[in-house]
Amino acid sequence: MFEYLVYERIFFLSVIIILFTLLLINNSKNLRIEIFLDNNFKKPQSFHTRSVLNIGGIIILFYFILAFFFFKPNILPFKSVNFFVLDSIYSLLKDLIIGLTIVFSFSVLEDLKINLNPIKRFLIQFILIFLIVITLDVKVYSIQFYTLDKLLNNNEIISFIFTSLCILFILNGANFLDGFNGLLAIHSIIITFCIIVLNAIYQNIGLLVVSYLFLLILSIFLFFNFPVAKIFLGNSGSNLVGFTICFLILKTSNLTQYHKVYPFFFANLLYLIFFEVFFSFFRKLVYEKKNPFLPDKKHLHMLLFKKCKSHYKTSLTLNGFFLISLLPLIMFYSLPGFLKIYFFILIILYLVFYFILLRNYKD
Repeated sequence: MFEYLVYERIFFLSVIIILFTLLLINNSKNLRIEIFLDNNFKKPQSFHTRSVLNIGGIIILFYFILAFFFFKPNILPFKSVNFFVLDSIYSLLKDLIIGLTIVFSFSVLEDLKINLNPIKRFLIQFILIFLIVITLDVKVYSIQFYTLDKLLNNNEIISFIFTSLCILFILNGANFLDGFNGLLAIHSIIITFCIIVLNAIYQNIGLLVVSYLFLLILSIFLFFNFPVAKIFLGNSGSNLVGFTICFLILKTSNLTQYHKVYPFFFANLLYLIFFEVFFSFFRKLVYEKKNPFLPDKKHLHMLLFKKCKSHYKTSLTLNGFFLISLLPLIMFYSLPGFLKIYFFILIILYLVFYFILLRNYKD
């Protein structure tokens, strides 16, 4: 489906990023990047027992910057390719890098061990994401509820705020899931594969290539992270993964909504990341009567770990359930009523699964 030049550039890009990753891992002392070592074993969400480099964010950002230059029309002496295809890829990468750079700027602070007050961090995140949404003009136009859809379409500021909150939820959800080796990477690979299939069906070549590039970097990261971690995504890496997923879904949703690919299809793709944040916030605030911004050990994957006793088994089990839960979407993706009902069925299943695990939980 891709022209030969696209495969050629992706191949060179992947070789460079693998060599770059090996260089960072093997020469961390010489390159003076030990400041990115995660050696805090007392964090509530920490389960590793040795220092590991938090350089996933650096690798992902460097990768997409390289891709930006690799796909710039006529910048490299590769074979000719359809200009409109190349320009579409280049334009998408340019917008994505603008967003990733801003997200990286506030996310890397924690990897550098500069801890902010959780509420201040939340406000900074929201303000910067709001600026990204306005700058890139990426927003949610519809969620299949008439009253809210009318509000989103008639008031641009409300649309920007709503979109910013959605992205903020996904970024924090990705951060929550980044607790075990392979957990977030495998989860994101499944979501990205679904996005690739949709864009392949509807011939959105630019988005197809960018999604494929994202799938590739996730796979490269997974190789160095699972089952034994040589690198972590870190706060910056998990946020960049979350933002890239949001970017691809928003762009794909806006291009495919006229083909009867309804917004709740994407809501079902993101239900685990989204509800992990939503439920955790209200669980702490209402049920446990404590600061909802503080981390704890009662997220779904952490409770599952108590049962599985293994990082990689937890990652494979949770993502296995997630993959199975998406299978009905293949048959009924064009039925808006089913998609809404199924989303709430998935939420109920999450809660049932969570409270079964919580019943046997011992801190």
